[in-house]
Amino acid sequence: MGLPVTIYRYTDAGAPQLTNGTPSEWIDILKKVLVEGYGSKAPLGWTLEFENAGAFKVAFRNSVADGGSGFYFQFWSSTGANTAFTTMLLKCGSSMSALDVFIKPLYTRAMGMASQTKGWEIIGTSRGFYLIPHMTTTLQMGLSNATLYHQARFIGDIEANTTLDTSPFAIVDTDATNADVTSTTGAGLNWFALTFCAHMNSADGSNATYLYNWTRGAFVSNATVDSDAESLGVNHNMVPVTITGAVSVNDANGVSQVNSLKMPYCRGLVPGLHNSTFAGYRTVNWPKDLLANDVIWVLLRSFYSPQLWIKTGTWYD
Repeated sequence: MGLPVTIYRYTDAGAPQLTNGTPSEWIDILKKVLVEGYGSKAPLGWTLEFENAGAFKVAFRNSVADGGSGFYFQFWSSTGANTAFTTMLLKCGSSMSALDVFIKPLYTRAMGMASQTKGWEIIGTSRGFYLIPHMTTTLQMGLSNATLYHQARFIGDIEANTTLDTSPFAIVDTDATNADVTSTTGAGLNWFALTFCAHMNSADGSNATYLYNWTRGAFVSNATVDSDAESLGVNHNMVPVTITGAVSVNDANGVSQVNSLKMPYCRGLVPGLHNSTFAGYRTVNWPKDLLANDVIWVLLRSFYSPQLWIKTGTWYD
């Protein structure tokens, strides 16, 4: 039985707001959504493990009781200050003994902000979630060519292909940098890049890591399309996003990734994430939700014409 997915938005009654776009406001949003709840909405069920309010740093852990990996996720101000629209940093590890002290750490990623970023959306479960800043000066689904406006990313356990995977936790975006990123805007899932990325620990629990960098699909469109599938009578073909590697890459023991137990070629699915063969909805206003078979599909705002959807319902079935 899977975990039920909840959608949280800044437009909800009682939702915390990005009045000034400061790190303290972002941290309050994460605490409310992951741990405390707000209004009539219960929290996702993560735990707050560490916090330094003066340095604007927090660390959360997903739910082991719900089948989660128990990995940790730290979120903090890149400058240590509470300045409006400061770049926020994200880092994961298999465990932590204190803030900034990681066991088997993964690469740091940056989430840049702009003065227009005063909205937010989080979609997820007690094991993983999508963190989505929103530009509020326009609600148009198709946004301009600026990385700051395309910061959606997944944080948490993937849906691993095997129960033997001891390290399913990752940040999934389009940042192909094979190192820490601390001073740039980063690149979210809904950027126009043709590949997705996920830096992950070895599936067998050893110390090696690998940056999975895989192609979105042959049907990715960078065209500007205003139409929507419903008005055209077009059916969506929703293709799950699968984390795959490279045939030519060897793991730390020199074993081809195709045969590797450390870095398996097909690692698993990004929970809920689908790439539709139809691209469009550019001038439709956010939010764009599609109800199909009693399940809500949420369209991600994107550069050019959106075609990435998050299927809600349940994950980790």
